[in-house]
Amino acid sequence: MDHSTSDCQLNPGEVDYEFESNEVPEVYYIRHDWFLTRCIVQPLSVVDDELVPKVGMTFTTLEDARKFYRNYAKAAGFSTRVRCTNRKGNEIKNQLITCSREGKWKSKIFPTEKTNPTVGLNCPARIYIHTLKDVGAWIISKVVLDHSHPCCPSKAEMLKQHRELSMSIRRTIENNEEAGIRPSKTYQSFVAAAGGHRELNFIKKDVRNYITREVRNVSEQEDAKEFGKYLLRMKEKNQNFFFELQLEEDQSIKLAFWADARSRAAFEYFGDVISFDTTYNINRYNLVCGSFVGVNHHGQSTLLGCSLMKNEEIDSFKWLFQCWLRCMGGNAPKWFLTDQCASMKRALEACMPTTIHRWCIWHIMKKIPSKLNGYKGHADIEQEMSQVVWNSQSKDSFDRNWNDFLLNFGLADNKWLSDLYEDRHIWVPIYLDHHFWAGMRSTQRSESMHSFFNKYITRNSSLIQFVKQYDNCLGSREQAERESDAADFHTVIPCATKSSIEAQFQEAYTHAKFREVQRKGKLHHQIKEFRFRLFSIEVGEQVSSSIFNKFVVTYDSVAAEVKCQCLLFESRGILCRHALSVLSFEQVSQVSPRYILERWSKKVKRRHTHIKSSHDEPLMEPRSKRFDQLVFRSQNICEFASESDELTAILHRVYDNVMAEMESLKAKRKGTSSLSHEDANLESVNDLQSPPRIQTRGRPKNRLGSKLEKQIANATEKKKTKVLSEINLFDAASAVHSNSSQYQGHVMNYQFKVPAAGDNSLGV
Repeated sequence: MDHSTSDCQLNPGEVDYEFESNEVPEVYYIRHDWFLTRCIVQPLSVVDDELVPKVGMTFTTLEDARKFYRNYAKAAGFSTRVRCTNRKGNEIKNQLITCSREGKWKSKIFPTEKTNPTVGLNCPARIYIHTLKDVGAWIISKVVLDHSHPCCPSKAEMLKQHRELSMSIRRTIENNEEAGIRPSKTYQSFVAAAGGHRELNFIKKDVRNYITREVRNVSEQEDAKEFGKYLLRMKEKNQNFFFELQLEEDQSIKLAFWADARSRAAFEYFGDVISFDTTYNINRYNLVCGSFVGVNHHGQSTLLGCSLMKNEEIDSFKWLFQCWLRCMGGNAPKWFLTDQCASMKRALEACMPTTIHRWCIWHIMKKIPSKLNGYKGHADIEQEMSQVVWNSQSKDSFDRNWNDFLLNFGLADNKWLSDLYEDRHIWVPIYLDHHFWAGMRSTQRSESMHSFFNKYITRNSSLIQFVKQYDNCLGSREQAERESDAADFHTVIPCATKSSIEAQFQEAYTHAKFREVQRKGKLHHQIKEFRFRLFSIEVGEQVSSSIFNKFVVTYDSVAAEVKCQCLLFESRGILCRHALSVLSFEQVSQVSPRYILERWSKKVKRRHTHIKSSHDEPLMEPRSKRFDQLVFRSQNICEFASESDELTAILHRVYDNVMAEMESLKAKRKGTSSLSHEDANLESVNDLQSPPRIQTRGRPKNRLGSKLEKQIANATEKKKTKVLSEINLFDAASAVHSNSSQYQGHVMNYQFKVPAAGDNSLGV
């Protein structure tokens, strides 16, 4: 046997290894140009002679030779690696392929401190291949089969080189990752489908590595470009897709907003009340996510736009709100709900002066412990403040109760409470409930959208991962609405009573809103007394054993008008139990049409229901696309053939014939290559840059409020002005524009242009 090797240097050293086998290993030396290596040769496993490499074997391509040696290595129980490659220009002339345990690495760390395993054992096994001149073939010129370590064919499948993810496995991993299924669950599904761990030729670590390396591996340089390409693809698919970007001087993203065609159409019906919240940093650049959320006719949250912001300054909010108004045709909502943010408040006053602004009461009440914790009896203070805020039935009573609350607890000099009182008209319920809020008093709906993202997005997520999950969120909201619409069309919720008023709401309202009406009607047992006044009725309500509330209900039989002091209909669009009790007492059979809101109706045909939400088709390799198409078509065939053994046998025979034909065709075409190119027709955004990545330590804060309040309070600090360029691509007449004359479209490194008629591409 030829034990010669290439001229590549191997690290000298001795191998000390205990063997359980009774066979005595052979010791021999490999001669190098200037040293000898002592090796312990292990007995070889029995391998089919056809798989054993021999001197003189020839191969058509270098890859064929590598594949042959890999197959032999798997049968013999070891793995290989390329040790040396010699080139002449760009052309490979020869290559040395060795056992993966060739060489020996010496650590500079004291052995007791080293915990990571090493594989190097100066194994001499190798083959040397080189090209044949004027032939183009590859030949094995030198072979060493012996190893310095035991080889186990049964354990070879656990070696990294012999573990493989098939095309089907890779596509399943990609789909599950996009759906938010954890890698461990994905792997367990493969185990269950295969019938056990031993039936798989990969391990759980391979699934995780593939996700990290291939699915999530978007470089910071390419992330912004992919984000821009996504926006352009969505615009090309539907011209009503809207987006705008504002860039820094270095072309990095500062502000971004986008809304799909369905969201823009839904604004026509559900854009009267909007909840907007900016919370949670859910990407690697600390860009803050903000979502515009409305309420549909089922009482479900519906997305009406999304934004990413580099900061929460007043100018940033102004740009965003103006951009959102342009997206929605310049129509401002009637009512707007946000958290307690001074920057948002000032931006809203400037951009939507006629819109009624409301602060999220949940965020304010949540601050009570931290703001009043230093006072004696702070628990009683918190309870009393909640009573004043929630149970005041008029503005005058709130003012009286608030002053009494401050005096009783000695809080008259508390600045936080004083500021809250000054702004009481934008957060106290009694000041706001005479407006319609679709049942919203907090930004909980916006935060629920963010909690959806948090299930699938981490602080290390890329921009393109975020927009994919935003698409999934849009799709889930659309599907929920479609399912509810179908239930309204095909089913009926029975009436709980014989009331004709209940039947009236059953006929008009969606299931969700009719159930809400029923809940109010079923609470009639809480009404304990009626006291008649000159033009009204005082309704007594037993809330608990110790709480008895009274509400004044005004009823005009001539005008068929009913109004309750609790303002439930005004704020939620649902008649309260106090009003329903009075109508029942007055033996009213039908309520006025003004109390059956079209907004909750199931009979209205809404235009947005005919528009699909945006969903980006993955840009796969041509082979992946062909694979998915073949799998989709083969499912019906397999389902049909699985009905009986005879049909299954027919399909197996067809598969065998087709496989033989394809292998024959592949053998004929061996050595030839073809290039498949699919033109995406998308504009180049190669100059678009990602914001700088933010390095964080420890667990990040959930919210940004405290940091923002400090920035707003520090009014003396001068803000540095930056030259910003703005991209507007929201309609067919889009053109690049900048807020600085220094950077015009022809000066910048790139320029967007509008496609000509019949041309779907966006050129640079």
